[in-house]
Amino acid sequence: MTEELNTAIARSSIPDSVRERIWGRAAARCVLCSDWLIDSTEFWHSIPTGEIAHNVGATSGPNSPRGKSTLTAEERAQEANLFLVCRGCHKKIDSLQHRDSYSVEFLTSKKNEHEERVRQVTDFATLRPATVLRVVATVRGTYSPIPAVQISEALRREGLTGMGADTRNGVFDISLPDPESASWSWARAKELVNKTVDRVLDAVAAEDIQVLSVFAIAPVPVLIYLGSRLDDKTETALFPRQRKDGWDSWAWTAADSAATVPAFIAEQVIARDVACASNTVEEVVVLVSLSARVSCERIPDALDGMPIWELRPETLTPSPDLIDSPAALGAFGETWRGALSLLEATYPKARRIHLIAAVPITAAVSLGRHHMRDAQPELVLYQRNHEGSYDAVLEVTR
Repeated sequence: MTEELNTAIARSSIPDSVRERIWGRAAARCVLCSDWLIDSTEFWHSIPTGEIAHNVGATSGPNSPRGKSTLTAEERAQEANLFLVCRGCHKKIDSLQHRDSYSVEFLTSKKNEHEERVRQVTDFATLRPATVLRVVATVRGTYSPIPAVQISEALRREGLTGMGADTRNGVFDISLPDPESASWSWARAKELVNKTVDRVLDAVAAEDIQVLSVFAIAPVPVLIYLGSRLDDKTETALFPRQRKDGWDSWAWTAADSAATVPAFIAEQVIARDVACASNTVEEVVVLVSLSARVSCERIPDALDGMPIWELRPETLTPSPDLIDSPAALGAFGETWRGALSLLEATYPKARRIHLIAAVPITAAVSLGRHHMRDAQPELVLYQRNHEGSYDAVLEVTR
């Protein structure tokens, strides 16, 4: 009598490495009902409540759900045949009452659908890559480089990461150690800004830059000129310098809410006797008073007879902390764009705007970014001198 061979498939154990991958693919969710499979009610630790289910049954016996298959025991214990479920779903799909409704094909499609959805919804970076543009110049006789650790921390706070070594999209440095009192220092600053920003724009055109982050310590005219060279279509993060108790940091300090956003106004000021028809005016003076009030009495005599406008907070007193959130900066930028449009409408033949600004870093860069140099009047930028008056030092031309 010939002995009958036992061809039944015995259960094969699932390696821990396979179990970990199954949990990872499912993101700790049941692939059928999406129930969260980690119980955190315990005081000291969390308890995983999910179970690893077999699609094709672990064994080939008559009582094994979906057990009839040519797969070997080892193949049945591989991750392609396994999926994560909650206890309730596991019990249901393997029960005699429901197992015929949960075929191998149906469960395979649900496993693949769930794991693909996990990949799609988690396809994002917690920290987005940013390119750093660092500008350091001598301000009031002091040259203070910005430490990389401060930049990294500021980026992290905003959900960004940077300071990479790639020169195409890592860090762009503009170093301006020349004294402000030297007349040639402004031309040198303009040259270095142009040279570096051209490289930045090349990287933007090559799609090597996702976010441009600007950290700058420089005189206001340099910052305005820098802003005028930056692409206003690229996502750009401007970081404010905060100096408190002798410690520098680069972060917004106020909550970005409507309650903290100041209102700004741009209007003509009666500082001198100005009697000229608006359709003949070719040059206008604009004072921007944010950090402090720009005194009309200190305006250079060369600007006598020109209309004088001022952009300032509508109700608040100018202060270095006035622009304390991205929303406040956005409100200021919107008012500046509106002021430029108003000046164009009021003085259709104007070809120059003499801009004298007492503003923080971020607002200075914004003044340049929101000016359309190819369409709007040219800007003449002024720096306050040791006598308290103002000198024209840079121009933003077409």
